[in-house]
Amino acid sequence: MILRLQKYILLSVAVTGMLSCESMLDTEPRTSIAAGTALNTYLGVEAALNGAYAALRGPEGYTGSPGAATYYGREMVIYPELLADNVRNVNPGTCSCRGSAQLVNQAGSHLDIWEAAYAVITKSNLVIDAADLLEEASDAEKAVLKAQALFLRGYVYFDLIKTYAYNPNHIQNGFDLGVPLILEGVDDYGKVEFPERAGVTEVYAQIEKDLLQALDLFSAEGVESPASPVYATEGATHALLSRLYLYLGNDRYEDAIIQADAALSSGVGTFQETPESYVSMWEQASNPESMFELQFASTAELPQNPNDNTIQANYQQINTGTTRIGFGDIVVADNLLEEYEAGDARREVMVDYVRSDGEQVIETNKFQGSKGSFGFDNVPVIRVSEVYLNRAESYARSGNEGEALNDLNKIRNRAGLPDAEASGNELIEAILKERRLELAFEGHRFFDLTRLGRNIPKETIPAISFGDYRILAPLPLAELDVNQNLEQNPKY
Repeated sequence: MILRLQKYILLSVAVTGMLSCESMLDTEPRTSIAAGTALNTYLGVEAALNGAYAALRGPEGYTGSPGAATYYGREMVIYPELLADNVRNVNPGTCSCRGSAQLVNQAGSHLDIWEAAYAVITKSNLVIDAADLLEEASDAEKAVLKAQALFLRGYVYFDLIKTYAYNPNHIQNGFDLGVPLILEGVDDYGKVEFPERAGVTEVYAQIEKDLLQALDLFSAEGVESPASPVYATEGATHALLSRLYLYLGNDRYEDAIIQADAALSSGVGTFQETPESYVSMWEQASNPESMFELQFASTAELPQNPNDNTIQANYQQINTGTTRIGFGDIVVADNLLEEYEAGDARREVMVDYVRSDGEQVIETNKFQGSKGSFGFDNVPVIRVSEVYLNRAESYARSGNEGEALNDLNKIRNRAGLPDAEASGNELIEAILKERRLELAFEGHRFFDLTRLGRNIPKETIPAISFGDYRILAPLPLAELDVNQNLEQNPKY
């Protein structure tokens, strides 16, 4: 982050490095603005906000395939599945080998989102600082810009803290360091500081503060929250808070329920009620259940800035006439398949496939090229179903088992399954199992285990103890070299 911060500062002073753009009204937040537009104009700040959205796909300067993105274009979706037990690699020698080290939790091989995450934070900070100073914008316009930037900053700090630090309820050996909190925009390299890691509880408190402030702005008089799930919205903010409070646990379950209620009544995202609609929602360009999703664009959609994700390429190898495209080297693990009951519609969003090397595998079809082009699926990062499961678990842990069962069975019935009957710890475990089945392949599994302080089950190697240092990702060595105030995670 520090090594690249000068680049981001120089680019951000002119609001550049964000890929050429048109107005947010004309294109979804996959673009930004041309060089020379300053942060003292509404269009300039709007473009800086677009740059923050774009950085969620992956860091600028990525050297892979043209436009490919590695943050939510790969790492935060696929690697939390590999680090746990939902997927496996295909035969060695017939794959890209991407993620093979994560599959066996090799020391040093984990998520590597530091640079991309702080790029989002850097740009969000500039928007937060600049929005209030705009003279040409109305109070409502300023509020919408700032609310979205606060949501993005809170969202990304949540990613960072759960990747590089322990859950506050499961601190190991007193190691309670979080990540550096950078809360002001930097428009001059001479102002760059080299911060220490804030404490875990301090970072979680800042995430909550950002999201609550975003809610205040979204709900202010005269403010209209964006309607599209490709933007941060009031509904998405409630949903993210429900996830945050679930992670905090203890006395925050009631808060998780309140936020889930507000999210589900917000009108953002539509729960799909039938097995058929569940299967078909993965065939649509924008998932109807999305409360927040990232948009990717083909050359046909956006000639000046196509950007693809590599999720489908890793999850699927498909036939296009006589040609097979995609690695398809990360496939469904047998132990996950065994958890699905007979008749579960979610099994229909998987395909049996014989790879070019003859290996018979089962692939997820959640990222299937719904726009008609390989690698251009939008990526849902908050879905309505997750919010029901957040609420179900919070109800169960609060002793309200009737409401917990209602939410659990809403998910089960939609999958074509009968009502579950359970109580006490069995009910909590049933909800956690349903969460695994419902959110498989979307980047939740590893974090759902670590937030609970649980060992990580594996299919091909022994389970990883929660006390194992490999639970946490290592801080990038380049950052440690530049910032002497940073402390590495234990044993790296």
